Amino acid sequence: MTTKNLFPGYFLHCAFGVALLAILTGCPATPPPASTAAAPAPAVQAQPTVVVQPEVVVQPEAMDTAGFIYYPNYEVYYDPVGRVYWHNDGGRWNSGPAPVGVSLDVLQGSPSAHMNFHDSPANHHAQVVQQYPHDWKPSNAPADNRDHRG
Repeated sequence: MTTKNLFPGYFLHCAFGVALLAILTGCPATPPPASTAAAPAPAVQAQPTVVVQPEVVVQPEAMDTAGFIYYPNYEVYYDPVGRVYWHNDGGRWNSGPAPVGVSLDVLQGSPSAHMNFHDSPANHHAQVVQQYPHDWKPSNAPADNRDHRG
């Protein structure tokens, strides 16, 4: 048997082919030295969770269960149990989480009276308006400007 190489430079061609393949595929022939290794990725810090709460209008009378609070200057009723405001919109009674047509601060600063009914303000409004007209002011009003006669 002969040990003669059939292709002169065969080993050189193989080494050249492997090096070319490594270059074309982006594989380094040798790993980088330890001093040039990439720095470790920074630690990921957890971000605080932000929870957005819906805006809630809290009334100081929220614990009062005697009935509605009526604001004669604006013909607005507040239901402290249901935490809703009622107003007459052209003969139709609507309720919502905030007064319509007046700011909460202005409404709370105006004269008000406690009502003794618990059903719809529409059932009592005609009588309430006669007893508490727009220019009504409490006589002998307590310090909190509320008429508790009902």
